[in-house]
Amino acid sequence: MEQYKCTVIDLGFYDSEKSVLIEVNEDSDEIEISTVVDGIDFFSSDESYLVAYQKLRDKLLELGYGLQCNGSRINAIQSGMMSRREKIYLVEMGKKALLNQVVCIWDYADIDVFPDTKEQLEFAEKWYECKKE
Repeated sequence: MEQYKCTVIDLGFYDSEKSVLIEVNEDSDEIEISTVVDGIDFFSSDESYLVAYQKLRDKLLELGYGLQCNGSRINAIQSGMMSRREKIYLVEMGKKALLNQVVCIWDYADIDVFPDTKEQLEFAEKWYECKKE
């Protein structure tokens, strides 16, 4: 089991942030991610690490919490070869993904915009289309 410290922002009060412990179990068939925020247990799982992260993040967003980490960036993309790892690309529109754009989902990101999975997937679709041209 891996553990990561992550900053959570209360989106109702942007000056209210706290550090939470994220626990990730990669030993089962699925990636299992859990945390506790303000006494509430959150859990998600999926075969893909990024999808498991997105499920957790969306549950937090529904209750007004944003995770300040790379996985919450609009331009977070995961390749199929990295799907069982905590690594993602932070891509630029119109450009190919490069190795120097690989980061850890859980590393701190100084962001104040918190897209949900639908918004990330829309960005990814546009990025894939631009990349083909």
